[in-house]
This record gives sequence, C-alpha cells and structure tokens, in this order.
Amino acid sequence: MRRLIALLVALLIAAPAPAFAADSTLGVRLEDSSKLPALTLSVTLPADLLGGTTDEPTFRIAENGIEAKVISAQSATEAARKPVDVVLVLDTSGSMKGAPLADALVAARAFVNAMGPEDRTAIVTFAFEPKVRSGFSGDQTQLLAALDGIQATGETAVHDALIRAAGLAAKNAGRQTAIVLLSDGGDTVSVTSFENALGALKSSGAAVYAVTLRSKEWDPRALSSLASQTGGRAVTANDSTQLLSIYEALSEELRTQYLVTYESLRPNTKDLDVQVTASLDGQTAVGDLIAPNPLYAAAATGPVLKPVAPSLVARISVIVLTFLSITLFAWGVSLLLQHRSIGLDRLEFYDQTVGGTVEDAVSPGTPAALQAKMQDAVGYVAGRWGFTRMMHSMLERAGWPIRPAEYIYLHLSGVLAVGLVAMLVSRSLAVSLLLALVAVILPLLLLENRIEKRRAAFEEQLPEVLNLLAGSLRAGWGFLQAVGLVAEQMAQPASGEFARAQTEARLGLPVEQALDHMATRIGSADFSWTVSAIAIQREVGGNLAEVLDIVASTMRERSELKRHINSLTAEGRLSGTILIVLPFIELAAVLLVNPRYMKSMFTATFGWVLAIVGALMLVVGWFWLRRATKVEI
Repeated sequence: MRRLIALLVALLIAAPAPAFAADSTLGVRLEDSSKLPALTLSVTLPADLLGGTTDEPTFRIAENGIEAKVISAQSATEAARKPVDVVLVLDTSGSMKGAPLADALVAARAFVNAMGPEDRTAIVTFAFEPKVRSGFSGDQTQLLAALDGIQATGETAVHDALIRAAGLAAKNAGRQTAIVLLSDGGDTVSVTSFENALGALKSSGAAVYAVTLRSKEWDPRALSSLASQTGGRAVTANDSTQLLSIYEALSEELRTQYLVTYESLRPNTKDLDVQVTASLDGQTAVGDLIAPNPLYAAAATGPVLKPVAPSLVARISVIVLTFLSITLFAWGVSLLLQHRSIGLDRLEFYDQTVGGTVEDAVSPGTPAALQAKMQDAVGYVAGRWGFTRMMHSMLERAGWPIRPAEYIYLHLSGVLAVGLVAMLVSRSLAVSLLLALVAVILPLLLLENRIEKRRAAFEEQLPEVLNLLAGSLRAGWGFLQAVGLVAEQMAQPASGEFARAQTEARLGLPVEQALDHMATRIGSADFSWTVSAIAIQREVGGNLAEVLDIVASTMRERSELKRHINSLTAEGRLSGTILIVLPFIELAAVLLVNPRYMKSMFTATFGWVLAIVGALMLVVGWFWLRRATKVEI
C-alpha cells in the first residue's frame, strides 16, 4: 500500500501541469451596442475550455450583479469572422537571455504560422526601449525574418512597449485588434507610467493577452490588471518550454470568436459591469467587462442644441460680479478680524467718514460724481472699522500727500482692474486671482519701501539737523526759532517734518509734544531718543546746545559703524540673495529647455515631497542668512 501511494505521488509530481489550469478566464469585448437593449459581446474562450470538442458552450451573463437574458450565442466561422490584427510584444531584456528567449522566438514563429490568411501581425520587442521589428503584415516570410537576430540585453520597459503597441493598434480603426505581450519581470526603466499605458490601451480598443514567464523578477499583478481592464486575460507560464503551447492556444482563441447577444437591464449607471460565464463539458471559465453605458452614449449622440456664445457684455458682467464677490468676501473676513474703532477715533477722520464731502465739489450726475460717491462710501466703511487710522499713519510716514480714503479707493480699483484684465487675457480664474493677490500686496510693499527710504534719509540728515539746532541756540535764538531755521535750511524730508512741528507749536501744542508726534510719525528710534533728551534738558535745565552736539556726534559714529558693518556683510547678503533666487532661475531654465526632464517632479508624489522639502530648506536658509548678516547697533 505504501509503495502504491508513493508511486501515485511520483506520477502526480512528474506529470506536466496544464498551462491554462490556473488561467481559465474569458476575453470579453463589447462588439455592438446600436440595438439597445440588445448588446452583443465578442467572447474568446481559453484553449483548455475548447479542448477539441465539437459541442457548443453555454453562456450566462450578469449585468451589474443581476443575471440578464441571453438572446443568442453563435460561433463566428472562419469565413464569417472578422480578421484579427495582433501585435506580438516580446521581452528581450537581459533576464530572457538563453533558453527563455529561444523558446519565446519558437513560440512567436508558431503563432505567426497559425494565423489565418486575412489576419495581420506586427512585431515589437523591448528592453531599455521598444523597437518595432515589423508593422502589420500578412506576409509570414517577412514576419519570420523580423524575428531573426534578436538578442537579449538591458532592462525592462514594459509600459513604454505597451504605449508603442497601442499606437500601432490605434491606426487599425474598424478591425479587431489584440496585443499578445510576453514578459518575465516587472517594469524597471519605463518613462511612461502604468496609468498612461492603461489609458492608451483603452483608447486604442485593443485587448491585451499578457503572458508572464516565472523568473526571479516575476511580477504578474500589473499585467493581469491591464489584461482584465482591456477585455483580454493573463496567462502564466511556469517554464519557457510551455510558451509554445500557450501561443498556439492563444492563436486558436483569437481565431475562435463567439458573438453573444443579451438583453441589457438598462441600469441607471455610468458604466456596465458585465460578467460572462462559459460552460463546456463540465468546465467553466469567467470573464469580466466594464464598458460605458450605451444609454448615456445614446443621450450624448441625440439632438444637441448649439450653445449660444455669451456676448462680450455678459462675459464682462460675470467677471465683474465674480471679482466683486471675492472682494466683498475678503473685505467681510477682514472686518471680522479688524478691531472696531470707537467714535472718538473716527472724529480724527471726520471729513473722510461722512459722505458728500467729495461729491459736493463736482456736478451731480457726472462720472466724477459717481466716483466721488464710491470714494466717500469706501472712506466711510474704512473709517468705521479702523482702516483709515492705519493708512493715515502709513501715508504720513511715507510723505505721500493723499488722503487715506483716496488711497484705499485707488487700491481697490487697481485690484479689480488687474483681475478683470487678467481674466479677459488669460481666461483663467486661477491666474486672475493670483495676479489680483499680487495687486493687493505689491502697493503695500511699495508703500513700506517708501517709508523705509524716507526714514533712512531723515536719519542721514539728523546729525546735521542737531548741529544746526545747537548752533542756533548758541547764537541766542529760541528753541522754536531754531526749529523754524531747520525747516527753512534743510532739505526734505527734515524740512517738511520740522515745518509741521513748528506749525503745531504755534497753534498751542508744547514743542516737546510736537516733536514727539514727529518722532512717532517718522518712526525713527534715534530721533525718539533725541526728543527725550531735549524734553529732559528743557525740564531740568542745562546747556541744551552741548547735549545736542554730543547726541549728533554719537549718531555720526553709529552711522559710520553701520556703514562699515554693511560693507563687511555685503558679500554674505549677496550670497544669500543668489542662493535663494538661483534654484528658481535653474527651474525656469530647465522647464524652458527640457520640460520632459522635470515632468516627474510635478507628476510623482516623491517629486512633490522633494519640492516641498526644498522650499522649506530655502526658507530656513533665508532666515539663517538674514540673522547671520544682520548686526544690531
């Protein structure tokens, strides 16, 4: 008994495994949907199900999980069947060297010889990149000659090869096309992604029959997914000696088509999930198909109303309303975040918060009157919510002779104008919003730059101003007269600021308080210390001229030290600017010269991770360089 069991086990191990035992799947394609609800499918049966029997298989169809009625199922005879165009795609990478490639070429030659006289075959090989050995042809001699001299070397570019095969198949409109792919490993060097390859195959309409040969690099998952989603199937060969039988069986399948017609349930879904089950002599095979619902296609091909292009006025109106909505939304958010000013604060800008002051100066009913109304409305809202005080302070520091309400009105008008022009030119809402955001920020940056330049210019004049005040005091002049002399003799911005302080003092404000207002308006720490020294000296007594000379001398020394430090840190600041700007210049240059080279940076997740990490490192480097080159004095 033991000997008998051992003999049976030995026979089972030694017996060759059928090539299709684990791959009994059907190739299913949608053939005709013009007679809705009747849908016709083209079904190819695996060779192990055909088995040389003369009986006809029986079919069952489930649509979206619900069984549907099979109207008819008939085999397409050799005379009646449609010719088949097949793209043979062979892996010639280094892992196929030796017996695998030799057996694959033998199987390919047998496949070419088995195809019918009306059928055509194309041959594509791939390693580092795909190569078309022969276009579609029915000349067997030419095709067999294209298989001569093929060598195995290089890596595996499966996706690129499928793109090339899909391009050949797409040129055969109206003919049934299939792609028979042989590969023994996963993709390693393709430029094309799996998703792009799948999209190209679906667009071509070709069914993919994937033959995967077991090896150390064997990875059948991607090819099995491609096959199932294109109406083909995947076959696994445990050894290269099985390739001949597999290719012979595939040629028989492609030449043996069944046209199965069933009554669609007409579900209200965008796609149809069709499952076909074929049974013959006690064996069963199943195939799946996901196809667009013909109901939606029929609706799309029905009477189509010609769209009426909107007029220029309508488009401009939509754009204006869009930007007004965005502006009002941003304004509302800012109102929620802005501290509400009290009535006493608004009294300072009474002329800008009460409507009608600008409008009264123009004739009613004119464009100028409309502009005045809008300007007054902007000033009223800005005054109620404290924006006027902020802009008043900034405009005074910048020395711009413009009212806060006027500036806010012009700023908003500029933002709207830039957004509208960008929308009309680019027709892109994202670009328009980006440029509108730039129009919001840029004037504020220019205003801040103007303030910094004016403050720097005032601080440059300050030692000379203090010397002039000290000299006037020694000559016996009063302090207010010395301030008036500075206003007459000095250039802007010192002359204007001291003239304003003199005017405030003549109107009854103490000189120390007028100078304190001036220090706040200028924003200069040096002048604030000077005002404090003047106030203390005028209160306790002493030689004010001597104090001013000492302060002026100290400021000159500090200014000299600042310039010395700026010269020493100039190289570091320039290096920081170059290091920050250079990556963006290089990115723009590469995108201009070779956009494909940078494609992975913006399409792959890892590329975005690198970009984000690089941006963060740039920000950290910028702050570090700024701190390293900034010396407080």
